[in-house]
Amino acid sequence: MITEALLLGLSTGTYCTMNCGPVLIPFLFGAEDTHFSKNTALVGVFLGTRLLMYIIFGTVAAFIGLLVNTYSDPVLVRRLSVFAYIFCGLFLLCNSLGVRFPWGRDKHNGCKVAKLKRFGNDWLTAAGTGLAVGLHICPPLWTAFTRSVFGGDGFAGIWYFLLFYIGTLPYFLPLLGIPFVTRNHASVRNVARITQLLVSLYFIFFAGLIPLFFG
Repeated sequence: MITEALLLGLSTGTYCTMNCGPVLIPFLFGAEDTHFSKNTALVGVFLGTRLLMYIIFGTVAAFIGLLVNTYSDPVLVRRLSVFAYIFCGLFLLCNSLGVRFPWGRDKHNGCKVAKLKRFGNDWLTAAGTGLAVGLHICPPLWTAFTRSVFGGDGFAGIWYFLLFYIGTLPYFLPLLGIPFVTRNHASVRNVARITQLLVSLYFIFFAGLIPLFFG
């Protein structure tokens, strides 16, 4: 069971990177005063809150009987993804405008609106986007949920899911090397900040609100 859980995570970890990459890459590359410990901590906060959302969703889904089928409900998955994009986009937008504006300066104090600056700080953004991305329920994740619930007693199921999650983590290791780039190429930071703003608007409107009301 241990081997199965780890291999499931390792073999499907690309799903995780596809969901998390557009969020983490511009966010981490655009961070101010980037150093290895802060970069690692931000990645850890993101992954930790993402795991927390998975656990919450898995618990609720098991409680109300959504995991009786091995196959995920496409309508539910699509609706959750829409809300995930909206929430994730809002966190990225607040961070982009509150902390990293204007992008043309190497050192700045961010937006003059104190509440926006405080709400958009890097740590809250990492935690909020991690929770939001946790609402993306891909087929491998649904499989891990169902195996966790029906694969044995409660503790065995918890360990199965945690090992599956651990199996996906090697795909995030390259993110730890981002300070190597940003410390030597300041222009990359400015490009990342503009990219983050554009990604946030895309998430909110094109991947979120438009499918929600017109999809």
